[in-house]
Amino acid sequence: MDSLQEILGKKDFTPPDEISAVQTYISKRYESSSQVKLQRDVLIVSVPSSSLAATIQLERQLLIKMCGLNKKLVIRSG
Repeated sequence: MDSLQEILGKKDFTPPDEISAVQTYISKRYESSSQVKLQRDVLIVSVPSSSLAATIQLERQLLIKMCGLNKKLVIRSG
């Protein structure tokens, strides 16, 4: 039986490229910070203001195309 240390030692904890692509896109285009997390097959993007979240929501298809996303995208403010 494998120990917990052996199991976790084999696991790759590097974030997917999609996360860094979305963070870079928002940082460059809107000059704002963002937090992106992956839960199952959903990318959840949190931005600091509701106006930025609304703007990103309006340009959602451009974000998906530019970052090459194939997961569902959820945009939140807070």
